[in-house]
Amino acid sequence: MDFLKFLISKTFLKNLLLAFLLIILIIFGLKIYLGTYTHHNEYHVVPELTGKSFEEAQKILQERKMNIVIMDTVDYNPKFPKYAIVEQNPHKDDKVKVGRKIYVKINNGKYADVRLPKIIGKTKRQAISLIKASGLQIGKISTKPYFAEVVLYAIYHNDTLKNGNKIPKTSKINLIIGDGKRSVDDLEDNNEQTNTPPQADKNIQNALNNVLGK
Repeated sequence: MDFLKFLISKTFLKNLLLAFLLIILIIFGLKIYLGTYTHHNEYHVVPELTGKSFEEAQKILQERKMNIVIMDTVDYNPKFPKYAIVEQNPHKDDKVKVGRKIYVKINNGKYADVRLPKIIGKTKRQAISLIKASGLQIGKISTKPYFAEVVLYAIYHNDTLKNGNKIPKTSKINLIIGDGKRSVDDLEDNNEQTNTPPQADKNIQNALNNVLGK
């Protein structure tokens, strides 16, 4: 009976009401705190970063309370300045919360190197196809007296290249190709007359071996 009287007493009811109000205040306070901590309903529009340097983009994002993170460096793209941002995520005009990380990809400062394909001793058509497939470009094509119409030399910036040499992607490769108007006997006679052994010109010798199947 005393316990029942206590449950309906003014003191118990008063304490129960105070506890209930305290719980409501705690819940309300947590809601306000979490909303402030997570910046609830506070958004910023992501600016355009592509084409800008990392330092410039970092300054812009700091003013908007965002962070920038370099995700990767991509192959050089001549449409953008060296080391400029070429991609971003989230994208321009996306709405994000304060403190959001913006991931970017940076343009390389130069083209990556590629290997010269095996074009010495190949026909003009084969060589052009291989060069283009490697991301290189065809420069000037000239001919030289030779018994077969095959590539004798590949030249880049006045340097004679060998199969497998590394050069920057998109580089122009000049080719010297045999004109097919000379016989093997003429070539050998010329070497004897000039006392120059066939091995002296390795590129021509390699082309000769390739054509003869040696």
